[in-house]
Amino acid sequence: MRFCSVARANLFLVLLVSPLVGIVAHAAEPRGALERAQAALERAYRLPTAQRKVLLQEAKRALASLPAEMRAPLEQLIADAEQKGDLASIEVALESIETYQQALQLPPSPAPSPQQVKAQLDALFAEPDMQVPPKSLIERISESSERALEAFLRWLQRLFGGVGGARIGGLQPLVQWLVLVLLVLTIGLAASYLVGRVQMRRRATPTSLPLPESLGDARTLSALEWRELARRLAHERNWHQATRAFYLGILRLLHEARLLDYDPALTNWEHLQRLRQPPLHHSSTPTALPDPALREEAYRQLHPLTLLFDAVWYGGATADEATYRTFEQAFETLLGRLQPHAVPA
Repeated sequence: MRFCSVARANLFLVLLVSPLVGIVAHAAEPRGALERAQAALERAYRLPTAQRKVLLQEAKRALASLPAEMRAPLEQLIADAEQKGDLASIEVALESIETYQQALQLPPSPAPSPQQVKAQLDALFAEPDMQVPPKSLIERISESSERALEAFLRWLQRLFGGVGGARIGGLQPLVQWLVLVLLVLTIGLAASYLVGRVQMRRRATPTSLPLPESLGDARTLSALEWRELARRLAHERNWHQATRAFYLGILRLLHEARLLDYDPALTNWEHLQRLRQPPLHHSSTPTALPDPALREEAYRQLHPLTLLFDAVWYGGATADEATYRTFEQAFETLLGRLQPHAVPA
């Protein structure tokens, strides 16, 4: 328990007030000793240096009747004056003796009654710093657990003692093992329940499952089907595969718009270079070829996406929702520009 300095000082004064009153009440004898020592010091102050030593020793002898705790400081001052032999040291000793005399002339304080002392002590112990701090929740739970465990052990002791007292000697080990097994099962079930609760509250970390090998070719699905697959993967928070689905969907969209002759054997950068080649000509599609400006726009869209895709898919970078949104926005932009020129899958 912590006690503030003020409370300790007050308690100390209350406990020591009665002995101090007794000392002041019997101050007649110390007063006479101080007067004799003062007279010897005053005479020594007026005499030459060679004659002061005798009077200083007389002043020291005059203090012999004082209590030790009161006499020691004055004797030390007189000894200093005797050693130095100057007037300044004698003045210091005289001032100290006058201070002692003034203290002894104070009227003695009446001794407090036992009721007053008890009231003061009660007031001190009622202060907030003197109170026992309340126990924390952890301490209360720990004490409750200890009491419950002690009660359970006492119950086991009574149970086993009762079985032995009933003289069912052959069944006593069986009962002990049965109780231990039940106890272990109870603890195991409780631990399993707690672990299950923790796992249910923990948010499941999405796993990046690879797409089937058949979906590695952009021609496997149409552009719109790739978009639906990417959205489903994003709903599962599988950003890595969702980003890949959108990139393949963009390649499929460029193929449908006849801007890119997609070939799964080519690399992403080889596909990017093909966008700078002349557009494809299909005799079976009478629709007019897209504006060459669309090919340049598609190249500008696909170039930074290819850099980002290679960093995620081959460079070990982590794909997140922001990465997915970048590919989604590029797909939607190209879809709006190229869908009028796309050939149905």
